[in-house]
Order: sequence, then structure tokens, then C-alpha cells
Amino acid sequence: MAPREKAKAGTPQATAQEPKAPKLLPRTTLSGVNAEPSHLMTVMVTAMVETTGQVRFGDGTDIDTTITEKDWVVLPDGDRVLKYVWAGTKRRGVDRRVIHELRNVHRPEFTACYIGNLCGQCPLCWLYGFTGTTGAKGSPVKDINAKSRILYATSVSVEGLGDFPTNRHARNAVDERTQKTGTATSGESGIHREEFIPEGIHFPVYTAAVRVLPWEFGAFAHGLLESLNSNRYTAGSRAMGGMKFADVKAWPGPALIVDVSPDGVFPLAAPKVASSELTFGNALNTLTGMVTESNIHATLAAMGFEKGQAFQIGFGPGVLTVKQGETVLMTRYWGERARGYLESQRLAYRDYLTNGATAAFWANVEPYVNVIRGKPEAAPEGEGGENESYAEPTG
Repeated sequence: MAPREKAKAGTPQATAQEPKAPKLLPRTTLSGVNAEPSHLMTVMVTAMVETTGQVRFGDGTDIDTTITEKDWVVLPDGDRVLKYVWAGTKRRGVDRRVIHELRNVHRPEFTACYIGNLCGQCPLCWLYGFTGTTGAKGSPVKDINAKSRILYATSVSVEGLGDFPTNRHARNAVDERTQKTGTATSGESGIHREEFIPEGIHFPVYTAAVRVLPWEFGAFAHGLLESLNSNRYTAGSRAMGGMKFADVKAWPGPALIVDVSPDGVFPLAAPKVASSELTFGNALNTLTGMVTESNIHATLAAMGFEKGQAFQIGFGPGVLTVKQGETVLMTRYWGERARGYLESQRLAYRDYLTNGATAAFWANVEPYVNVIRGKPEAAPEGEGGENESYAEPTG
């Protein structure tokens, strides 16, 4: 192996270059997608809803019968029971349509954006998500996707049923003017059967709003409250009995818990009902037990936290706060206080639509979009390009 030559005097030596610090992605103020952390919050919503009439969540058709979605649940003793299933995607779709309706009233420029033709450039697309990779060529959001920051869990009914009730009905419609009988739905005339969910069935529902602005959570709150209010949660044109929050006499008020955290830290987990639970009373105890002072202190003690040392918990009517020193880690609302919180945030969504800021939405979000698409002209202050390194802001 030949010996290495010594460097000649006066020859400049190569020096290792310091890596360039990554640039921060442009902040957004009209969307929570990359807003200042101090403006964001994470919210967990737990509720128990009750059917007030016949409803249906469709899962296809078997010959002449429309099927309601259901699944087997394994019980602790190894037995199993058949239960109704309410898919999170079905709840999300209903909510998004309701949220779009209010948006279109106050911001008609966005009416061309709807499920099936999402624009990717309006506030709700950047909250509930869109798929830009399937967008038209030349679209400003072509080749990027946005995930929803409102996460819907699938729900399983508390009550289990063996034989699912069905009803038989005609799909014929009477013409309002001629009084002649015609077909209500093309190709589906005649006698038809459908499985439905009867009155008095309970579903625990869970939703997480992750890193959202107040108005963004308010959009979800509007979807939830108005979908219940106007009987939207059903797939059946005939079975539209509606749903409501179940009642808790001990609170009193709706079976509703809302947990709010500025940075997504929840020392108290959101209550969840076991899928194997078969009685409404026991399921309701899962919710009510998570707002009882003695139960909360017992839970923290079981985790190894002595009372008042790691966390300080303050209780008020329908509300509790968990602090670490002077920092509020989370606030929990329940019953009417929880419903009041949803209503207040719903008004924030309406105010956002009516105060004119929405008109500047795309101009506010576009710099962020351009950077993640790798556009050279998108770098802040005219610098950078495709080879620049960008980092998520940390605070």
C-alpha cells in the first residue's frame, strides 16, 4: 500500500462543514395544521347516546333485505354475543355534511367543495382531511394528502340482540300532483325488508380532536349537536327515529364528558365502556365513576401518585381541573357543563365563518402547502429551494 503524501506547506486544508440548521415550516393562523402550539388544544369527547326510534346503519343488501352492520363480541366467560356496530366513518360523514351546510350558508364561495369533490383549499378540508393525490392536474394541492385531525372511533352497542328486528315496507311513492303510485327509488320498487336498530339501544361514542384551534373543535361540536338535534344519524329513509344523549339523573344532565388539554397531556384517561358490557346501568357507571372525587384519587394512588403531590385536582359544579404546580394539564367537563362547553365552541365556529377571516384562508395556508410540496419559490423570505431542509416547529 503506497504511503500517503504529506500536504505541502500553504495548501488549504478541507474543513468539515457544519450542517445547516433546518428551517421552520411557515406558521398558519387560520388553520391549526401548523399553528403556534399555544393556540392549539386537544379535546376528548365521550358520550352515551340512545336511539329514540328506529335507525339503521347500512352494511349492504342481501337479496331483498338491507343489512344493518353488526359483529360478534367475545364475553369474559368465553361466550359471545351479537351487537350492533356504528362505524366511525359513518358518523364522520354525517357530521361533515352538517358542518359543510353551515359553512355554505356563510361562505358560499366554498359550496363547490363537498364529499366526493373536496377542494383541499377550504378550512374544513384542512381539518377533516382530503386526498390531493387524486386531484385534478394543476391543483394547488396536487400530490399531497391531509389527514383528519378529528378522529372518530367505531362504537359497539351496549345491548346485545339475538334476532335482529326487521320491517317490511313498499318502496313505492305517491306522486304529489297526480296521486299515482310510482317508484320511490329506481330499481327498488315493491316490498322490501330492512334490518333496523330499535328504540332504547345505547352506544358509547368517542371522538378525539387533535391539535385543533377553538373554531376547529367548534366545527365538530356543531356537527355532533346538530346531527343529534335533526335526526341525521341514520342510513334509512324510512327508519329515522333519531338519537339523543342518554340522561344521567345523578348529575343531572346528558351522559357527556369533555376533556380539554392545552398540549395533549391527560393524566385522567377518557372513560371507555367495555365492549362486553351488556347493561346500560353498568355502562353508565363507567362514565359517572370518572367524575367522582374519591374514584379519581383512588385511581391516581393506584398509579403510585400520592394525593396532592404530583397533581393537584380542583373540583367545581360539573368541572374539574388537573394541575402540575401552576400549569393546568387538563380540564374535564360533564353533564350540562360539558354540553355548555360544546355550545360555546360551536359559536366560535360560526364566528370564524362570519368575521371575514375565512376569505384569507388560502393565502394564509398556501406558504405551508408550497413548502411541503417542495416548491423552490416557497421558502421564507425568498430563500431556499428543493434541497433545503425544513423541520416542524417545536414551539
